[in-house]
Amino acid sequence: MIGIDSKTNAIPVCIPFRNNWRIAFVFFVTLLFLCSSSFGKEKELNYLKNGVSFSLPGDWKTISDEGLPGKGFYYSAERTGKNATGLYTLVTINNEENPIKSLMVQEKNMQDESLYKDSGIQFTAIENNRFGNMDAKSVRYESLVKGIKVSGTIYCFNCAEKTYLLFFQTGTDDIKKNTKAFKLIELTFACR
Repeated sequence: MIGIDSKTNAIPVCIPFRNNWRIAFVFFVTLLFLCSSSFGKEKELNYLKNGVSFSLPGDWKTISDEGLPGKGFYYSAERTGKNATGLYTLVTINNEENPIKSLMVQEKNMQDESLYKDSGIQFTAIENNRFGNMDAKSVRYESLVKGIKVSGTIYCFNCAEKTYLLFFQTGTDDIKKNTKAFKLIELTFACR
């Protein structure tokens, strides 16, 4: 039994008990830090198919991933959530084509598509650009889609004897969230 010190009326403190609390406190703080850092990271979806790899944020979902018989591949994903407008599309053509001509064909296809045709889609001039570490051609556009003002960029380049067209489209209200996703795709994109 622990007695009270008669001179100070204090209960003696056991030093090992105090050290146990320090160890427990340090352990708890470390555990809290490790858990919070893993919860703070957003999950990513990794795509590796048809000679292409890239990552998408976890709040995006694939809406199409299919072969184009005798021509190449088509992949499309969109950001999920209320009022989300992010759209990413990848078209892989199985041979090398002139990027400027490919962009001009895409401009014509979009102008003729009913989704964009009625709203008067407008394109900038095709320009030299970079996508990741690759030289590319690009064109920007603006339009109204289902009453929402959207802007987009289309990149085109050749890599590993194929032609790649990448479409990035966002509404003006959530451009910041979508731009972050587009940067992730660009930083992780590889073709072989």
